Parts: sequence; structure tokens; C-alpha cells
Amino acid sequence: MLVVWLLRPALQKRFPLHQLKLSTYLEFLAWCTHIGRRQYALLRDIDAWNVELMQPIELPPCRHCQWQESYTVGMYLVGLARSKYWHGQLMANAKMRHRAARWYFRDGRQLLGLTERVQWQQAALESNFSGPDAFLETLLLPKDTQVPEGSHRIHQNVQDICQAWGKESINPEGMPLTSFRPNKSPFLTRHIAAKLPVEVNELSWLMTELRKSLPNRTPSHADVTKVMSLWPQPKSKPYKKLNKPFGVNLIGYARGELGIGEDVRMVAAALESAAVPFNIINVEPGAHVSQKDTSAERWMSESHDYAINIFCMTGIEMSRMSMEKGLEWLTGHYNIGLWPWELPEWPSAWQHAWQLVDELWGISHYTANAYSAAPVPVKPMPLPVAINAQEIVSNRQRWQLPEDDYLFVFSFDMNSTLSRKNPIAIVKGFLAAFASQPEKRVGLVIKVSHLNKKKPAWKPLEKLIGQDSRIYLISGELRKLEVLSLYKSCNCYVSLHRAEGFGRGLAEAQLLGLDLIATGYSGNMEFCTNNATHVVDYQLVPLKHGDYFYGEGQQWAEPDIQHAARLMQTCATMPYTVKHDYPLARFSPRYCGKAYRKRLEDIALAKY
Repeated sequence: MLVVWLLRPALQKRFPLHQLKLSTYLEFLAWCTHIGRRQYALLRDIDAWNVELMQPIELPPCRHCQWQESYTVGMYLVGLARSKYWHGQLMANAKMRHRAARWYFRDGRQLLGLTERVQWQQAALESNFSGPDAFLETLLLPKDTQVPEGSHRIHQNVQDICQAWGKESINPEGMPLTSFRPNKSPFLTRHIAAKLPVEVNELSWLMTELRKSLPNRTPSHADVTKVMSLWPQPKSKPYKKLNKPFGVNLIGYARGELGIGEDVRMVAAALESAAVPFNIINVEPGAHVSQKDTSAERWMSESHDYAINIFCMTGIEMSRMSMEKGLEWLTGHYNIGLWPWELPEWPSAWQHAWQLVDELWGISHYTANAYSAAPVPVKPMPLPVAINAQEIVSNRQRWQLPEDDYLFVFSFDMNSTLSRKNPIAIVKGFLAAFASQPEKRVGLVIKVSHLNKKKPAWKPLEKLIGQDSRIYLISGELRKLEVLSLYKSCNCYVSLHRAEGFGRGLAEAQLLGLDLIATGYSGNMEFCTNNATHVVDYQLVPLKHGDYFYGEGQQWAEPDIQHAARLMQTCATMPYTVKHDYPLARFSPRYCGKAYRKRLEDIALAKY
């Protein structure tokens, strides 16, 4: 439930759990029951909650209420949501109780996955209705007679109850009833307290502690982190025996034209080179991402055939998808998270995501260090980068670029975080280097994917680009070969990023033999060595609010723009005089495949 809340800012605003009001917790439970269970399979997979939702609940007596003793906790929470979270309606209004119960028995049981028939409820229904026909008649609406098989559908939904009518010997008075008064919420207190550490045995303690620091407003990342820090830390994963054949189900955005999609395709190439059996389970990244890369189609599958899953997606996205799909795609597999991450630490508010995986692979030592607190093995793994040099040709004419000028290039996607990619620093560096030399035969190419001019961060960048006619903007979603051709048409790749988990664009520039200017910080420093790359000085600075997802309290690099400008001048003054000594071997699928196979075989030896 907290994962859902963390993923959806609108829910954080509607249900400000950080304010620690019991009524808000109760309303959020009602939303999770009525709406959440229909949207997220994982909320239907929690056995303990399913059992709790089918427990009896003692509602205050209400005249003319036929459902008095038959309400479950789940029915109450559905009724609370359907009455717009006004629980007084459900307490005293027989009509509102009837509407909620009617919805529940007509369709709700199936929609919410609460189809199990319980004896105590059967007994209560039999005591309040004269027979199954009377019970069924209560559920029908006028529209049911106007639709073919309308009443038959309703009958099918409660067929188990009608067929059992009068056939079981039950003493309803002998069944335990849960004493539950929503205005006092003992049910809620008991269950929240059960989730807290042993030494924390009263919800009032939690409320007192958090109210010291949490304001009465929509929660910030710091608020959420504070709440999550008081919950028990994830424990070590239990031993898991594997039964499926050795091999990998590679899960990610295999058709997506974005960096993390290229990760999937390149990891597949590395597995193939090492003769590791595998297939790819494609995941749709959303309509806002171009999905026209078909290079991995031959490996696509719909089934998880092998014992090991490797998830090429962020831990946050894996959490979201696990909520939607349920535990089925994880159960029975050894699950490895190949999670990209750009900041020095994985956010404490999302430490629960570690429970989804049995092992984490860092795409660099920098990223692996970010997961150092994880209760599972963490392994830094090389990330393959490969290009077909014969297919990549320089073609300045196509891009309408000057033939003889020395060209710098940078490419970024506006679906990424502009504050992290920091293109504005590159433009400022170019202007600082060459604005006073209008005759200098240089240029800067800015390639933008998924351009969105409505984003506030775009306007200052657009204004800077307009200050020099030698700055060329190329926008649109290009195929991979087209992007590499654009790089090849230029002389120097520049990245003044504030943080990178790996830096695929920088690695591709090395493979193409371009000059490379890059911030000397984060994951790219595994291959951006000082003798091969023009490394830009930087200072570590705190992230500001909104800079990055759950980045508050962390630091990243602020590159020295004046130093970058001097390096640009050096490259443009002495082109082609330096023989680059890039460490290219570590990018090859063969090199990476050997590392993958060794680790996968170690896992198999331990688990089979």
C-alpha cells in the first residue's frame, strides 16, 4: 500500500498519511480496498489482508438494515469509499449500507478478488432474508431486466451463496465478531502497531515522534523518508531453490528507443556471446517513449522459461510493475535487479524495493555503492556497448552542418532529468569559450529527443541557444544508427552531467574515436580516464528540491564551466593531434558476457 502511495503524488495529496491522523489511514485503507485492489494485482495477492477483509465487523444498529450482521471489514471499507469517505453515512444510513452491500454482492466480490464464501456471513444472510430468491431480488436493479441475461449474471455472481442456502448447520452467535468502532479505530491501531519494531508498541508513539517534524502540508521527499525510516528494515532473503532450466529471462524495454532500452538489447547480445540460454520479456515503457527499435525481436518471448530473471529497469519502476502484475512473475525465479541509478545513495524511502530481488547488479562500481545497504548480494557488472563501425558514416550534409568546422555534440532526452543531464552548462561553456571569437570555425550540436517546449527548464536553454548561430538544435526521435551517424559527423562529445550511473553516450563517443570532454564524477569515471578523456573539474553540491527523484539530502557534481570552456578551446585548437587510448575492450559483449556467465553459473551451483 505504501508503494502505491509513494508512486502516486495525487494519492499523497488526497491521503496525507504523513500527518498521522487515524481517519486518514482508514480512508486510505478504504481506497486500497475499493480502487487499489482493482488496479494492482499485488494488493489481491496479500493473503493476510484477504483473510482480514473477510472478517466480521460489528456496525452500530440501524433501523431497516437487512445487512446488520453480514458486513465484512472489506464491505465496510468499500462502503466508506463509495460514500465519499463519510463514514457517518455508513454508520446510520440504511440506504447507504444497502447500496454498498448491493454493489459488493453484484460485482464487487469478483472485482476485488474476495469471492470466498465464509460460513458466518452465510448464516447472517440466512437469518435476515427469507430465502435465496429474496436475497437475489434485493440485488437486482431495473436495468437488469432490460439487458439479456442481466439477472442471470447477478445470480451467477452469488451462485455459491444461493446453492449453500439452508444446507449448513451454523450457529452465528458462536462465531467471533470483531469489535470495530470506526471512530476509535482499534482495528487500524492494532494492525499498524503490528508493523512497527518490537520496542514500538503504541501507534501514539509514532504519531508523537513524527508530528515533531512533519508539517501540515503535502509530504516532501524528506517527510516520506522520515515515515519510512521508522518501519522495520528489510531482512535477508530466505534460501530459494530453483526448478526451471538454467538461463535468463531478460525483462525490460526491448523496443524502447532510450538508454535503458539499449541496456536490454546489449545485455542480450552479451548473453548470446557467452552461450547463456535466454529470452526477452518486453515491457511497454509508455506512450511518451518511442518504441521502434526492432533489433531484439528474434529473442522475444511471452513466457518466463528460465530459472533466473534479470530486470533491466529502475527499482522504482520494478516496484510499480510488481504492484500491477502481482508476485507471479517473481515466484519460482532467482530475481536480479540490473537497476540503473545516478545518485550516490539509493533513497531510504524506497528500501522496501529490495524485497523484490535476490541480488542487485550495479552498472558501475559507483551505482553498486549506492546499493551498499541492501540486504542482498550487490555485484558491480560491466555494461556492454557495441557499434558496427561499417554502418556508421559521417554525413554533415544531411544534418545541414558546416563541413569544415570543429563540432561539439551532446544528446539528451527530455524524458530524462534535465537538471542531471545539465545541457545548459554545455551551452554556457561553449559561449564562454567562443562567443568572443565569432570568426572561429566551431559549432555546438544539441540533439534533443521528445522535445517539450512547455517544460519550464526548456525556456532558459532555448534562450541561450539563440545567442550564437553556431549552435545547432536537432530535435526528434532518431533511430540508433542515425544518432551514431550524427555523433560521427562531429568531432567532440561533451557531457557536463551532474551524475551518471554509467554514461552510454560517452562510451559510444569513445568507440567512435571522438574527443571526449566529461565531468570527472560518477559512473562514467570507470572508463573516462584522465589520459584518454578531457576530465572537467567539479565541486560536490547538495541537490535542491525537485532536482531528482528522492534526491534531497544527497550530493552531486557541479561542473566547472570555465574549465570546460578551456578544454573546448584546447580541443578546437589542436584537433586530431592526440591519439586516444580509450579502454574499449571492457565495452565488448564478449567481455561482459564472460562476467555474466561466471556469476550466473555461481548462482546456479548454489541454487540447483
